Amino acid sequence: MTKRVWCAWAGIGLTLAGFASVPSPASADCLRRVYNRSSLVVVARQDGGVPAVLLPGQSVSMRLSRPGQIDVAAYCGIPQAGAAPVEQRTFDYEAVLDRCFVRFGGDLFVPQLGRGFIGLQETAPFTVNNPQQGDIILGPSAHPACAGPGAVLNRRG
Repeated sequence: MTKRVWCAWAGIGLTLAGFASVPSPASADCLRRVYNRSSLVVVARQDGGVPAVLLPGQSVSMRLSRPGQIDVAAYCGIPQAGAAPVEQRTFDYEAVLDRCFVRFGGDLFVPQLGRGFIGLQETAPFTVNNPQQGDIILGPSAHPACAGPGAVLNRRG
């Protein structure tokens, strides 16, 4: 290989290395889930977008790419216009670098103990950050005030 060809390849290699070392903006892009393990119908909406309807035993994936909100509501049956949910919560989430999680708790002792150490914000009947950081679950222990036994969906069909 001649010196001129070697220098050309070295220049191309250094140029590619220079492009690879340019920092890109921080992005999380975590894929997290909202689970419905109850006998209710759950409606989940991320950042005011299109709602996802989860029948009992279903889940939906959500891509967390920046800080935002997830609205979760539980209904005794299929949601209809004007029907009020039996449970409803709005959860703020963080998505920074390689960390995606639902924010809860107060700011008391955050540097020493971490967020959520002292339960100043109730999340029940929803469980957050379980099984993964950023996941939300409505578990089977949710006891709604539904009108009658026919209004609640049965998981077994």
